[in-house]
Amino acid sequence: MKKIIGLLVFAFIFNSCNDGELKIQTFNFDPAAVINSCSTNNGLFFKLNNNEALILKTPITTFANTVTAVNSPRTVLINSDNQVIYRSFSSTINSSYFCGTLPPANPTVIEEWYASNGISGTSGLIQVTTTQIIDPTTNAVTGYNHYVVFKNITFSNGRSSFTYENYVYGNYVTVP
Repeated sequence: MKKIIGLLVFAFIFNSCNDGELKIQTFNFDPAAVINSCSTNNGLFFKLNNNEALILKTPITTFANTVTAVNSPRTVLINSDNQVIYRSFSSTINSSYFCGTLPPANPTVIEEWYASNGISGTSGLIQVTTTQIIDPTTNAVTGYNHYVVFKNITFSNGRSSFTYENYVYGNYVTVP
């Protein structure tokens, strides 16, 4: 009788395990990798990792070619105009997915997480620190580096959520 009860308890434990639903607790995008954009300046900036994308939708003016003061980054509130979105796709993607005139039907989006207001009642922020890129031989400005960090943002997919206090998105380079 003890063996039968033990077997029933054991079977119950196995039936109550995870149903296989995808549970993302973090994103794995190399902070040293350059942020990509489209030549059409459609307001989409993205980082790719095989079948994943971390997308920043913001006006190009967020990356103004104006140097920011030390320890005083340009800040932009995450809202309907400035969005951060994570997407997982059914197969590997490349920049043509974002830069084509008509978005392709494949690959399809499997999972989508939107960043919104952050922790402790504060709003999530996009912080951009802009510095000049100087040619060492001519001393001329050849471009601007925009170092992007997300602060106090919470990602949600409607079923669960997780928060980053500080997430380094990376560097976006513009020309004068």
